Amino acid sequence: MSSPTTPRRGYHHGDLRAGLIREGIALLAETGVAGFSVAKVAARAGVSSAAPYRHFPDREALLAACAAAIIAAITDALAEAAEQAGPDPVGRLAATAGAYTRYVLEHRAGVDLVYAHDFAGPHRQTVQEQSRRLTDTLMALASAVLPDDVSSADTADFVYVCLSTTHGYATLLLRGTRPPQDIDGHAARAVVAARDHITGHLLRLHDQDTSP
Repeated sequence: MSSPTTPRRGYHHGDLRAGLIREGIALLAETGVAGFSVAKVAARAGVSSAAPYRHFPDREALLAACAAAIIAAITDALAEAAEQAGPDPVGRLAATAGAYTRYVLEHRAGVDLVYAHDFAGPHRQTVQEQSRRLTDTLMALASAVLPDDVSSADTADFVYVCLSTTHGYATLLLRGTRPPQDIDGHAARAVVAARDHITGHLLRLHDQDTSP
């Protein structure tokens, strides 16, 4: 049996940082932020409790790196779903709801960290860089759907509502009474709901433009 200070997973030099982030995200999926510690992540990675501090000065730094990695993975999943949805702008934006729901149900990691944890100083910058990329991805997809005369502020509000709705649905599945195992079905329902919301919003905008 290996000791806690014996590397179990082949993390050496440059890949230790990435390995710690992976193990940190896995720990978050099991315990949430409350159960997260550098020592636990080190134990999961099979390195000494001091080893993570070569890459992360404190718990907040490791948490911020995990949060940034989670947001980056979500952004990649949403962009890929939009690309696979084809050329229809509404379909592309709606597809991100399914991808988001799927990510939350499959990974179960970091939702409380990404949206509820208050990072400060340089740690906030680490997270905000990836948050901006997520926002930019959704803003571009939403801008392709909405009329040209819709302001950037209104587009941002629309994106916020779309993402909040999907986020609420996905997290309620994890914490509510409905079993979350039917990931394909839940993701498909998220896409349908998003499409209904988008088309309804477009109809309201059209009615406003045509009303006397």
